[in-house]
Amino acid sequence: MNIPLKINQRERKVLLIGGIVILLIIAYQFIAWYGNIKDSMRENIEAKNFMLEKQLNKIPEKENMLMKSEIISNDLKLLERRLLPGSKPPVAAARIQKILKEMALSLDINIKLEKALNPVDGGTYIGIPVEIGFATTTEKLKKMIYRIKSSSLILTIPDIRIRVTNIRNPTNAYTTMTVKGFIKKPQKSNENKKEVKDAS
Repeated sequence: MNIPLKINQRERKVLLIGGIVILLIIAYQFIAWYGNIKDSMRENIEAKNFMLEKQLNKIPEKENMLMKSEIISNDLKLLERRLLPGSKPPVAAARIQKILKEMALSLDINIKLEKALNPVDGGTYIGIPVEIGFATTTEKLKKMIYRIKSSSLILTIPDIRIRVTNIRNPTNAYTTMTVKGFIKKPQKSNENKKEVKDAS
């Protein structure tokens, strides 16, 4: 049974206005929701782009670091070629003494004192100091120092004491100097480490 609904003109306007208002509210909420989603997506994309640019910037930095590391490694290998041969301090000290004697002999200098001093632990390398004493002219002393500094091996002079034999004519002097060479500290093998660990 159908019941006829009679809607007058005023009610029809109210319903129409209400419907329009509801549609506007729904449209506003949809636009707001869409705007929030769009902003969130934009922020997410910007954050990812920032991280991507950061990672891309690290690539040349990593390449530069690897290049610098390789250069340092090559320089270190070249320097290590100038270390004293062998890994035992007494053998290295004997080698320094032999080199100094040959230098002195070529300059007609007579070494009157030679003494191997205690090795100096420098971490990766061990310093091998040798003390020598001799009397010579200041000119020959200058040449001796130059030859030590320009040796094919790395030799340094950490200590030098000069005593003039004649104050009125200071051309001759008695010199005591310490000459230091270097050897690479022998690395402990894994087997030795394992034995020490087992013993503990």
